[in-house]
Amino acid sequence: MNRGFSLYLDTLRFLAALAVFVSHLAYARFTNGNLQWIRDINLGSDAVVVFFVLSGYVIAYTTFARDRGRAAYAEARIARLYSVVIPALLLTFALDTFGSSLQPQIYEAPWYNGENRIGQLIGALTFSTQVWSSNINVGSNGPFWSVAYEAWYYVGFGIAVFCRGPMRLALLALIALVVGPPILLLAPCWLLGVGLERTLRRDHMATLPKAAAWGLALAPWALYASGLALHVPMHITALTDALLHRLALPDYVLGFSDEFIWNFLIALLMTAHFIGVHRLAREVTWINARAGAAIRWLAGATFSIYLFHYPVLNFLHGLPAFDSANPAHQVTLAAVALAACFLLAEVSERRLHFWKRLVGRLLGRLAINRPEATAPQA
Repeated sequence: MNRGFSLYLDTLRFLAALAVFVSHLAYARFTNGNLQWIRDINLGSDAVVVFFVLSGYVIAYTTFARDRGRAAYAEARIARLYSVVIPALLLTFALDTFGSSLQPQIYEAPWYNGENRIGQLIGALTFSTQVWSSNINVGSNGPFWSVAYEAWYYVGFGIAVFCRGPMRLALLALIALVVGPPILLLAPCWLLGVGLERTLRRDHMATLPKAAAWGLALAPWALYASGLALHVPMHITALTDALLHRLALPDYVLGFSDEFIWNFLIALLMTAHFIGVHRLAREVTWINARAGAAIRWLAGATFSIYLFHYPVLNFLHGLPAFDSANPAHQVTLAAVALAACFLLAEVSERRLHFWKRLVGRLLGRLAINRPEATAPQA
């Protein structure tokens, strides 16, 4: 991966996290409806699709480029997830408990699930909160849904890469049966990222003219903006709802995949965009070391921004002094929540090496304790 393209991916990853943050900040209870237009275009949901494509690309790149075996792959994926998931769960339940006791009427809302904490915790740690039509909200941490999707994509990718023959097909079929339609419907978006990595690795676009590269880089954004202006997502969703009604299926059966057709179109556009940027980034030499380091640092907090911000926003807006109609309070809310995310990143994803060592030791003990590992050699 050339340096310019790598920095661009990091920049876009950070901006996508900010888009999700701002999309939630736009709720009326936080900003009094001043940012309602962001809610209207559903920016946060579209940004999650960008994350999926990026994730598929990065996971494929790190797996193939570093020639990882199955143990190294499992260690990296488990550490990446739990380095943020465990701190996020602790923070969510702590803030929810304190906030709901301080202002119980604030937490009596659809965005909060205060029932069966043990069940929520088990579901979150096993990433089963979104299997089939379960759609279990983890306290006030609504964004957790996409992590429950992505964890299963990691599992499926690992099986596809490291298993062979009938066992691979059997395990993939089993995973499909376990997770159900909602998670499977957005899997093509993630797989487009994998396909992108395969395409760029084989350098199929090496001879792409620069003018064509600019077209691929810019046209997807224009098409996306045009789709929003023409209300294409709304029309596609209406057709999807009509199909569900014809099949006598309830609306909730799709869960967070209710816009899966529009989401796949976004993923296609982003894939084309990345192909164009990859070609153009070969000639980027103006980004100095200091700017590159700043971009890397910001990108190093994206998972934390994504998974910490919502319970923090919900807690802060429930404080008695908060006034959503006061612009100064709105700015302070956003600044404090974002600062908290960066601080929490220092004890979560920026400590990834610690989590890898921990996971590595646990996996090593499991391998040692397997019956076949301790059986006497013939």
